[in-house]
Amino acid sequence: MSNVQCAQCNNKPACNSDSFFESQLFCWEKDSNKWAAIKGKSLCKKEMCFVGVDKKEMGLVQGCGKCETHLNLTKCTNCSGHLCNTEAILPPPIKCHFLVANFQPYVKISKTCQHVYDSCYIARDVFGRVEQNCGECPLKYQKCITCNSDFCNEESLIPLTTIETTKITTDTSTIITTTTNKIKINTINKTIVTTKRSAMSKAKMNKVEINATFILMFILIKILTIL
Repeated sequence: MSNVQCAQCNNKPACNSDSFFESQLFCWEKDSNKWAAIKGKSLCKKEMCFVGVDKKEMGLVQGCGKCETHLNLTKCTNCSGHLCNTEAILPPPIKCHFLVANFQPYVKISKTCQHVYDSCYIARDVFGRVEQNCGECPLKYQKCITCNSDFCNEESLIPLTTIETTKITTDTSTIITTTTNKIKINTINKTIVTTKRSAMSKAKMNKVEINATFILMFILIKILTIL
């Protein structure tokens, strides 16, 4: 009968009642790489059941025994009742905002994460679209932030637009650099250029006037000489 749960007794007639069976310690059993737990077939003689999280394998582990003998587990909890080692006895899991592009409708909802997650993340792609979910930042995102409290992954953690303005002043010009989403626009102060051009035009005009004066004087001298 190795494929069924079994408990035996011999202390009194008709001792094998339902109440006797339920008083015996059986545990849920599950390895980290299994999807679902199964009821343990053998009576747990260690007087304790446990359930914990294997962070390396990202899965729950359940079985007969104590957490102290499973040092690789986090959030581990012991219990001593019939099939008591369920997820319900673990600390409450973190809750996050959930919004991903391939999930329809594209609407943000609240999500209770699995026990293997301790954090939430908020990310923006190159087009500014938001992704929110449980866990750590996916490697495909350059703009991504994680946090560790319920519904902490708000859009405000990564603003849609960041503007930085730097002003550099020199003796001849003023350059203003504006950066918006890594796009740079350089603008040269036109007032200074106009002023320089005006000064150059005035100097040329003065030179023309002086040349005209000399020519007029030369003509007058020639006329006086002829007379």
